[in-house]
Amino acid sequence: MLISSHPVSVDAKGRVSIPARFREFLSAKYGDQVVLLGKDGCIFAYPVEEWKRRFSEKLSELSTSTKEVRRTLRRLYGRAESCEFDRQGRILLPAKLRVSSSIEKEAVIVGIENKLEIWDKGRWDKEMGDMDDGVADELPDEDLIEFEF
Repeated sequence: MLISSHPVSVDAKGRVSIPARFREFLSAKYGDQVVLLGKDGCIFAYPVEEWKRRFSEKLSELSTSTKEVRRTLRRLYGRAESCEFDRQGRILLPAKLRVSSSIEKEAVIVGIENKLEIWDKGRWDKEMGDMDDGVADELPDEDLIEFEF
């Protein structure tokens, strides 16, 4: 299971080193490929198997005859990027995702069960401060959750 947070540096090419414990878990359970998606001001990194379970399998059941479904597919798949760990255990964060998440030189990688979130360090610190201030105490209504983000 992925749990805890780790500060990391972003190199000049936009790569981050995935903490060894996270990388070992992901590689052993899912392999070395992840799908990246910009969401909530950070980058989500899903193992391909998890991406398929959470999104592909559910979306493939929907009829693409409606404009709403087609727009959802475009938004989700159009913003996603596939990448693989390199030999040093790094992943390249595509420029468009770094920009949309405001990630520059310092980042934080957060393990959440079976996915990672990659945050700009300043945004992460603010998010944690907001939680400490009680901003995130309320849970969303279950009817509002369609996907397991």
